[in-house]
Amino acid sequence: MHTQFERYLRELFQLTLARPPEEMLNQCLWFCIDLAGAEGGSILAEEGPGLKFLFSNVESLIGMSVPWSSIAGETVRQNVVIYTYAPKDKRHFDGIDQQTRRQTDYLLSIPIPSVHAARASRAQKNTGVLQLLFARDVLPGVDLEQAREGITLEALKDQGFYADRLAGVFLILPTISFIFEVLQLRETSYQVIHELKNKLIAAESWLNCLREDVEDVEPEIFKDESIIEDFELAHGAAHHGARLARAYLQFTKIYAPEAVETNINDVLKKTAANARAFAAEFPGGDVDIALELSDDIPVRSFDPEQMQMAFFNLAKNAVEALKEFKVDNAEVRFVSRYVNNGIEVEIRDNGPGMPEEIASNLFVAFKTKKEGGTGLGLTIAKKIIDVHGGSIDCQTGPSGTRFIIRF
Repeated sequence: MHTQFERYLRELFQLTLARPPEEMLNQCLWFCIDLAGAEGGSILAEEGPGLKFLFSNVESLIGMSVPWSSIAGETVRQNVVIYTYAPKDKRHFDGIDQQTRRQTDYLLSIPIPSVHAARASRAQKNTGVLQLLFARDVLPGVDLEQAREGITLEALKDQGFYADRLAGVFLILPTISFIFEVLQLRETSYQVIHELKNKLIAAESWLNCLREDVEDVEPEIFKDESIIEDFELAHGAAHHGARLARAYLQFTKIYAPEAVETNINDVLKKTAANARAFAAEFPGGDVDIALELSDDIPVRSFDPEQMQMAFFNLAKNAVEALKEFKVDNAEVRFVSRYVNNGIEVEIRDNGPGMPEEIASNLFVAFKTKKEGGTGLGLTIAKKIIDVHGGSIDCQTGPSGTRFIIRF
């Protein structure tokens, strides 16, 4: 069991590097099921007036809610492990099994402690429940009548089944708790930023109205350059704040890609068309947007809209640099290759390259050097590529900049 648990820990660590928290949570459930030798299981978390199934081996349970009077609710509130024969326990049998038309046998319900330490004056705070299902009695030394009302962790540790099977499960619980916290923080921040965005857009509109009203009442005021500057600064702050909020909201959506079978060449063609339209908005010389696509690129599972967003953010930066430095024969080239059973995408330009202080902070949020930029464009691009299991590398010098993306 120790070797198996160590392997699972390595896999969890690898998941943290490139996978969204939902995928980690689902994987934690399957690790726990396997470590315990269970036939199935579920993870539930607090939501509103009860507990909600986040993940389960029974797909029809996912998204279902149960009240605090359920076995899961009792587990959280009393901070005890509940072990019961489900067909004779009305807290379970009258609810879940009737809805899923399945019969659960032995059910082990384990509280998931919160990442926030309990205060000395309060009981342990729990944030969810892990439930494991067994076809046989795995705790024959435990009085079922007593266990259905709750047993302490100390009493559970006296059972041989704990050392044989459950010890690794309990070591994974803090990881599940941490993922809960990440999901809650992400959802809360999304709601706050969404509301902030609406307020900033409203402020921008009201500043326009205010200026019109002032001009109607006292037009002479806007002959004062300092007053004009004050209005422009206020309007610019609201406008750029709203843009930043929109960019952040885009960032939060990255963690839920809608993957379909996609040829990356199709994504690059659409991105190139958008890059041409973007480059045409700038005054001055043209930027040639070129395509060099391999015919042997296989179809893979991607979210095409997210990938297009990532590639466009890279191309947009290149176009802006070429225009800023007035590069002769300016070009941005999209390249695709199939190398060593992997897909490689290259987006390169023939600009003057980037200074070291910029190149070393490319994918760090809010490190932009561009006036009016949000500082999230390249961060979003990298995170999209990370979530899709890819990698991105940047090479820059006096002959241009190259982004190489590998999947």
